[in-house]
Amino acid sequence: MKMQNPMKNISSNHYAFHAVLLSLFLAVTGCASQAEKSSSVASTANTTAQDVNKHSAPQRNFPELRKPPTDPKSIVAVYDPLEPFNRSMYNFNAGFDRYVFLPVVAGYEFVTPDIAQTGVTNFFNNLGEIKNLINNALQGKARSSGVTASRFVINSTVGVLGVWDPATKMGLFVREEDFGQTLGKWGVDNGPYLVLPFFGPSTLRDTGGLAFDYAVNQEIDLLDLNDNANKDGTRIALGLLQAIHTRKNTKFRYYETGSPFEYSLVRYMYIQMRDVQIEK
Repeated sequence: MKMQNPMKNISSNHYAFHAVLLSLFLAVTGCASQAEKSSSVASTANTTAQDVNKHSAPQRNFPELRKPPTDPKSIVAVYDPLEPFNRSMYNFNAGFDRYVFLPVVAGYEFVTPDIAQTGVTNFFNNLGEIKNLINNALQGKARSSGVTASRFVINSTVGVLGVWDPATKMGLFVREEDFGQTLGKWGVDNGPYLVLPFFGPSTLRDTGGLAFDYAVNQEIDLLDLNDNANKDGTRIALGLLQAIHTRKNTKFRYYETGSPFEYSLVRYMYIQMRDVQIEK
């Protein structure tokens, strides 16, 4: 059976969108290249396997920050006008995670060989490079954009559609960015804190970024799933698989922080995490 190439040719009805993206990428990276000649952008560790498509993950890890406060009065400064709703959603997510999501993840790990799990992680990481490329370009990070583009080309070809990750072995590490970070770079404030169903901690700004990144992925459609209604089942299956593998690689577990003020602590750590990601 002939295997369909997932890297399809861009259809005519998408041509204008891709042309705009390409023009934007060239303009931004061209302007930023001179500024970046005088500074070196540090290579970040390949954390995508632990935190793939941050805003598509049900929960997220937190980077190493300064020691979090133990006094609840020190962690209530986050703007949280929807706290009653957010606390209810936090409890819902915790229950779903414990009784549904983690058992499914355990079953996936039991039946799937380690090498196949690694391939799934690499595959979704590679699809996420499009989001990384666009947001690095929008932030004027010319060198990071070049590294990201190189990673995608190498892993999509030599790495067999991203199942393998030779780019990392070549020293080309993930430069992960999302549109929430891009908005933060542009000076947009967090806005109200939000706890999204299944996705977990967020803010109004980051929720908008999540929607933008999703729309871009849908429009670019690397796997050619938009033009055929019969592929809805494939889209759903891939979405579920991505969610499972993301949760598998996320260390956070509800109610295991050891803090009686876990909601406030997670809220504080999420905002701190996002500030660090934006500033880097």
